[in-house]
Amino acid sequence: MGSFNVIKAALPLMKDRKDKGPASIALMSSMAGQAGIYGFAAYSATKFGLRGLAEALQQELLVNNIHLSIIFPPVTETSGIEQVEFISVLTFEARERMPEITKIILESSPGMKAEEVGKITIQGIKSGSFSIPCRLDGRAVAIATAGLSPQTSFLMASIEVVFAGLFRFVALLLQWRGYEIIEKYNYSHKKQQVE
Repeated sequence: MGSFNVIKAALPLMKDRKDKGPASIALMSSMAGQAGIYGFAAYSATKFGLRGLAEALQQELLVNNIHLSIIFPPVTETSGIEQVEFISVLTFEARERMPEITKIILESSPGMKAEEVGKITIQGIKSGSFSIPCRLDGRAVAIATAGLSPQTSFLMASIEVVFAGLFRFVALLLQWRGYEIIEKYNYSHKKQQVE
């Protein structure tokens, strides 16, 4: 609700601005807002919700020359904490409490520094991009899950159309790998309980 409330408070000022040049609203989601991750049901739901909010507002606010961007960072390393955490939601304590399976799944996904995410975010907003993935794997997931998301670039729209099937297949392979990790973990955990 935090993002919604900030937008609700800022919109009247943005709509009534004297300079009618383009304005932007950027929402920080997560790669977990593109594809659900084991152990993050509530987190993923909120991040998927941001995507729906951004898609609807993009349509509603175009008449006011207000553009939306939604950023999909991976696990992000923040300064001051040596452990990996998720931007804006998951703290060090949350990482310590997350299911072991989730930690195993996330081990295969390298993190990014917050500064890198910030630079990519600013570049994406300046270019007027709606969807701003932060790495190559994020771009592949963005293409595989584009659906009816707005696309301001004809080139990117063409790439999405041409490569959607391929990236969907790659995404399924990654998803199946996650399922394999979950099955192996559960099998070994049950085996240990029997012994």
